[in-house]
Amino acid sequence: MSYSRIAQYVLSSVQDSWSSLIHFSGVPSDRDYDRLLESSESLVVQRTADRRPFRAVIECLQNLQRHADRDAAIDFRLDARCVSGEPQFYISTVNVVRAEEEAHVKNWLALHQEWQDQFSSTDEMEEVWRGAHRNALNNSTGTPRGGAGLGWLSLARFSVRPPLIRLLKEEGGQRLFFSVEVACCS
Repeated sequence: MSYSRIAQYVLSSVQDSWSSLIHFSGVPSDRDYDRLLESSESLVVQRTADRRPFRAVIECLQNLQRHADRDAAIDFRLDARCVSGEPQFYISTVNVVRAEEEAHVKNWLALHQEWQDQFSSTDEMEEVWRGAHRNALNNSTGTPRGGAGLGWLSLARFSVRPPLIRLLKEEGGQRLFFSVEVACCS
């Protein structure tokens, strides 16, 4: 399944309409990451309650900067909507997985895939993902640049639904699709 088809599926499964705030597609430089971070902060953080989705944006951008293949294009999107007067944000990223990290990513996804598919309530999801985060903190060796999956696990604390993480097999290599929907208020 291609990124555009996954993005369409995820966005179509949400009843309220989303407005695009930021979209970057290409091979990023460090300056591009800085600009994405600054732009996101100016759009997302309007009050103290908005720090939660901004922390999710930071985590997503750090994952891209640390784990994406430096010579391959990425895709970063930040969309927004208003639900009952409160803003919510949808962040999605796609990046080529570095060859040396493919096995680690596949193992991590295999471990957490069933969690993404089985939760029926946000409370149930939050409890299991928090426990997974604690276990990862205690048992993880990670990689020199992180790679323990703690960032993805911590994002679950901010999400409205379980984060959607998929490994896509494409002609140019393995691509990682990640999306998370976060709300300003708990």
